Amino acid sequence: MSNKVQQTIISILIYSFVFILMMEWLKPVIELTSTGFLSLFGWYLVISFLFYLIKLKWVYAFPVKLVFICWVIIHIYTDLSFLSIEALKFIWGMFVGNIASLISQDWVQATDPFRTFLFFILLWMTTYLLNYWIRVRKNLMLFFLFTVLFITILDTFSPYSGEKSIVTVLISGFLILGLLYAQKMLSGHEKIHGAFIVASIGSLLSIIVISSALAYVLPKAGPSWPDPVPFLLSTSPNADNREDGKGVGGGIQKVGYGENDERLGGAFASDDTPVFYATSPTKQYWKIETKDMYTSKGWVNSATEPPSLSNYGLGEPIQSDIAPGTEGESLIARIYMSQPYPFIMQPYGIERVDSMEPISLKMNERNQKLYTFNGDNEVPVGTYEVTYNEPIYSLKALRDTAPANLEGLSSEFDRYLQLPETLPSRVKDLATSITADTDNLYDKAKAIERYFRLNGFSYNQDLAAVPEGDTDYVDQFLFDTKVGYCDNFSTSMVVLLRSEGIPARWVKGFAPGDVVERDNGVPVYEVTNNNAHSWVEAYFPGTGWMTFEPTIGFTNAVNLNYDIDNEKDELETPENTPKETPEKPQAEKDKKEVSKGFTEIMSSFAKWISNNKAPILWTLLGLVLLSMLAYRYRRKWLSKVLIPVSRMRKNDWDTFEKMYHQLLKQLDAYGMKREQGQTLSAYAKYVDSGFGETHMRKLTDAYEKGLYGNNREGINYESMRESWEYLINQLSG
Repeated sequence: MSNKVQQTIISILIYSFVFILMMEWLKPVIELTSTGFLSLFGWYLVISFLFYLIKLKWVYAFPVKLVFICWVIIHIYTDLSFLSIEALKFIWGMFVGNIASLISQDWVQATDPFRTFLFFILLWMTTYLLNYWIRVRKNLMLFFLFTVLFITILDTFSPYSGEKSIVTVLISGFLILGLLYAQKMLSGHEKIHGAFIVASIGSLLSIIVISSALAYVLPKAGPSWPDPVPFLLSTSPNADNREDGKGVGGGIQKVGYGENDERLGGAFASDDTPVFYATSPTKQYWKIETKDMYTSKGWVNSATEPPSLSNYGLGEPIQSDIAPGTEGESLIARIYMSQPYPFIMQPYGIERVDSMEPISLKMNERNQKLYTFNGDNEVPVGTYEVTYNEPIYSLKALRDTAPANLEGLSSEFDRYLQLPETLPSRVKDLATSITADTDNLYDKAKAIERYFRLNGFSYNQDLAAVPEGDTDYVDQFLFDTKVGYCDNFSTSMVVLLRSEGIPARWVKGFAPGDVVERDNGVPVYEVTNNNAHSWVEAYFPGTGWMTFEPTIGFTNAVNLNYDIDNEKDELETPENTPKETPEKPQAEKDKKEVSKGFTEIMSSFAKWISNNKAPILWTLLGLVLLSMLAYRYRRKWLSKVLIPVSRMRKNDWDTFEKMYHQLLKQLDAYGMKREQGQTLSAYAKYVDSGFGETHMRKLTDAYEKGLYGNNREGINYESMRESWEYLINQLSG
């Protein structure tokens, strides 16, 4: 082969492996962002690298790429025909509207089609930079290293599994480095024998394979610390989109609001179906109801008699047991329901409800659920406004609440102190140890709220256990699993508060959701089934009910009036490292055991090598010798490999074409080289003259008819296979 042909082949291989590396970048991005359409982005990479490979001028490449990007956007986001006027208007409107938003620095208004366009531009720039490194610098070490780091970091700190990807990246990266080195050698020489190039790349591939095999068989230590993914998931900004499914049983449940909470736990399937949209000037938790009786498996309402209902008309003041604030102006949230629920989504500090629909309201005083009625029938309401004024709490008053103040509470609060008789004593002991260093009720509640964030608990919607038999739901979470979602955290905090004599109740509703647009500057929140949530309300004498958020990854900060003399609220921003829980020494012990076990394994392995140095050395030398002999006499055994492999393939054109090219390679290795410029027919006559047969001409005639005449159906592939096997056997004779 000429120098130019060799360089072309190597360039094709380099761009092919670079494409593989770029796909390993795209896969986790597409998976973690739930973007989809990986194949379309992959085809864009194919087009880009193909243009760089053939060195297509930018005046031709630029419009083709731009047209492809626009087609992808139309294909993904519309049902329009790409050549229609409406599609052109869509593209034009996308650019005009989004560029205006960028100029005004209103980044939130950027639409998904425009974000996709920007992502394509990023890929464009990346492929251009890679082409520069390949063509000019002939060095992709930096890109290779960044790819390895990218995959390993994502595999460690995200849900993405990079076990297969890292192998693909390493093999592709090392091959790229070897091919680039070969390309450098070719650029400095007129011609290098193809066998040398093949041997070089083959040696590199062999080293990679042997290294991978050794890495696979050698002993490996287990992880020295817990998997960080559950914790990182719980602290991500999107964690509030993933909440509990409601239902009975421990199987996979569907996420969303439900009324049956008798048996908590178990995995649930996400559902991003919208429940309602809230145009609200402030971010809110949307309360639906509370429950007061913990059964050791879940929650029920303690009342057996019909609930007491308070009637309210539209626009009338609503008497909630959490009074609205008195400072500042009242705010209005406009609610647009997507699912038919016959009750009101309540922000904290609710004052009244207004609607154009003919409804009345009834408040269940037992669980604070605000139903919508038309006459005597519960009816869903589509659109309504809620006026609210968020409560403000005095920090001084909260810290003045001593445990002695609880003695004067009425019997009405007994249900908020209820605990099952079967609750293990270690739960109460844990509550006492958590609050031992506090002297007021508020600090005790904050200590319990912070406990989960500081003691190895993790948020996970798939691994929450379902307690079996007599196992207590809270006890299992606090001491055994430490993995769960909002129901685990909120229920556990309520039980710990009650264990310390602080009245507490379990609250259900929805987390704030995500801002999807703005209405005259006011955020519009989309609240989906994924935002179904539960949290805690605790009661402090002299202050009333107050919300707490123990679930990792969620924040529901209440409005505090810092009317104390201290410059810094040490409880809100703790400085001291929390005390070690009983599990931490065990964790340290586990780490030492893992390290000790790994050391023992490596010591045993080293000792085995030391005791068997001679057999290992002779085995390696024997393998090297066998490899050299196999290569030296490869023609002797080649037919024993090629012929059985070919017989496993179909008798069709693709197989015949591969067999013909394989034959050309073997003839070249045999010494019957095809001269530069020599036609296949002339070369076939030369080969047949050497063997005294006509098999090569027969194969070549069929190949040329199929390749140039496209006459592939009339080829007798069975006869072609016999001629091919005859020549292969002659070459190995």
